Amino acid sequence: MKPESATSDPSVLAMLATSSTARDTQGVIDAALRLFGGECFTISDLSQIGHPIVYASPAFADLSGYAPEEAAGRNLGFLQRDDGDQAGNQEARAAVTEGRPCACVVRNYRRDGALFYNEQRHLPVLGGDGVARHLLVLQREVTAAVHAAGAESVYRELADTLGGKGASFAYALLLDGSGPARCVWVSEACRAVTGYEPDEVIERGLGGLVLDEDRGVLEASYAALRHGTRQRQGYRLRARDGRVLWVEDFAVPEPEIAGAGSPADEPQAVVAVYGVVRDVSAARQASPELWRGAHFDALTGLPNAHLLDDRLQQALYQARRDGEAVALAFVDLDDFRFLNETLGAERGDRVLQEVAGRLRRHLRRTDTLSRLDGDGFAVLLTRLPQARSALPVLDKIQAAVTEPFRDGSATLRLSGSMGVEVFPDGAQNAAELIDHARAALDVAKRESRGGFRFYRSGFDLAMRERVALEQELRRAVLEDQLVLHYQPRVELQSGSITSVEALVRWAHPERGLLKPADFVPLAEEAHLGSELFTWVLERACGQAKRWQQQRTSRRVAVNVSPQALEDADFTRRVLDALTRYDLHPGLLEIEINERTGTSTLEGAGQQLRELRGMGVHVALDDFGVAHSSLSQLRGMPLDGLKIDRSFVERLGGRDAGEDVELVRAIIALGKSLRLTVTAEGIETKEQNSLLRTLACDEGQGFLFSQAVPAEYVPAFA
Repeated sequence: MKPESATSDPSVLAMLATSSTARDTQGVIDAALRLFGGECFTISDLSQIGHPIVYASPAFADLSGYAPEEAAGRNLGFLQRDDGDQAGNQEARAAVTEGRPCACVVRNYRRDGALFYNEQRHLPVLGGDGVARHLLVLQREVTAAVHAAGAESVYRELADTLGGKGASFAYALLLDGSGPARCVWVSEACRAVTGYEPDEVIERGLGGLVLDEDRGVLEASYAALRHGTRQRQGYRLRARDGRVLWVEDFAVPEPEIAGAGSPADEPQAVVAVYGVVRDVSAARQASPELWRGAHFDALTGLPNAHLLDDRLQQALYQARRDGEAVALAFVDLDDFRFLNETLGAERGDRVLQEVAGRLRRHLRRTDTLSRLDGDGFAVLLTRLPQARSALPVLDKIQAAVTEPFRDGSATLRLSGSMGVEVFPDGAQNAAELIDHARAALDVAKRESRGGFRFYRSGFDLAMRERVALEQELRRAVLEDQLVLHYQPRVELQSGSITSVEALVRWAHPERGLLKPADFVPLAEEAHLGSELFTWVLERACGQAKRWQQQRTSRRVAVNVSPQALEDADFTRRVLDALTRYDLHPGLLEIEINERTGTSTLEGAGQQLRELRGMGVHVALDDFGVAHSSLSQLRGMPLDGLKIDRSFVERLGGRDAGEDVELVRAIIALGKSLRLTVTAEGIETKEQNSLLRTLACDEGQGFLFSQAVPAEYVPAFA
């Protein structure tokens, strides 16, 4: 949209310049008030550094939400916040320097953060020496006009694409970086399509008209638009009269905002989107076969590239929302062209249909298998916990393709090459996923026909090693390759052993004895945390019972994984173990890590209270690393607090003053809540002495003992 010319009425400048008091600020203000009455304008003093506003008319509050006195002393650019890199600003600065009038449209932000478009006419006011001393800026909001012009531009651009007889309406919306879409303008034509007035659609937003089942399509489209990618999506709206309408939505991100300030593959703070919604209900009802033909491959019945793109956008939206992974694999049959030319197109078609059926049988309902062109297929794997979860499926796909194919008297030995890319470990948007998977396919066909390659070199090997280790860990749990060692916990004042902590080790047949840090994080990622906890709980309770029978009773502390805490039968499993070994509950302590998510801790609160009520001790491990609040601690059913070793290891040094005070505060906090405070990682006599001085209750660390096999624990008595 072009602004009105600032020189359309030359008398304005003449009247201001010839005012008897034009040389002083108040004179300029008086003259402007006589000329423009109740209009919105500001006057800036060009003789001062920063060109501060010296007067804003009362209408400025209606435009911006700021009272006139709040604008005084500030440069007019304060309305642009961090969005100052605009073409209109460059024109205005040049005009001020040259002492000439200009007109521009700029993006401004109201006091409440809402974006609006402001048409500004800059009129320099000359002093008696002919130099511009003041700047009068006439302002009016033109947001609706700008959006109408943007939507009209998109409508003209898409005219050939729209075609058909379906009624359509244009819209404009703003996408915040992480917030919801805000509809800011809708054309009058929406009334004919939906039955709703434009103001109603603006209030409800497009999402308010979309059927619940199709909202994921719209959200996926918005996610792609935030990254500057044009969208064409189909979904259903419910009209005012209750009818369900099938529509196609063509949306284009506004280039100046969508590309400003950061790379195109990163979501912006605000993205303006202009789009056109077209009613295609009649076309779908009249010819569903035509619609299916536009979205599915005729030979195999699989989704085509257009439908794959829609599902890819939805998959990425869901993955970002739920913290999951997505994998895209392009599959090409090796030597298919030779097969087609020698055995004929009819047999080639049967091969494609056979391969399509094989691949479909190895995928889940949430995945998408698509035929692209010729002998090319695409596999979209969704809802993956992590990227490496794709490997078993890719192996099955590869094996399925290579199975011999018997067609009449001929037995064909097939093979296929695959190129794979993953989100979020690799690509960050749909375009990158597609480009990277194609590039990886080229490498696979050139270097390892019949195999698959990931886009990043080395990623495939790392993933395979990780999966192999995960499978070995599963076997280790089943085959009792794990062992428990026990580290004593000491009462610092007396030096006597109060309890022991059970620490799991993996007696790996090739890599030797592995410590928890080498495999426990992997167990969590592989969703083995709950199984690992059950294994440790069983062995620890059995060992505690044996010590009890030997009259060397020791309370045993067992670490609980977040996954185990989330299980509904967590309490039952603990009670089952206590009952099975006839172990007194007071001889078991459950240690929960402070890094465990707040929602998980709150969800498990009742189960922990039940266990504590029966006599089981509950302690919070690694305290200090996740900065739990006092209110959170008060609400947790705890008996003990363990200070993380990272705080203890800094004690005793030359500059340990702040660390000493921090540990002192943690101990005081624990005691105020009547908790037993234990310091982890004590390795020196200086640390031990200082902690005793600070009245810490218990300690644990190499100064007293490393974790040792069960048979050595009675020696500490």
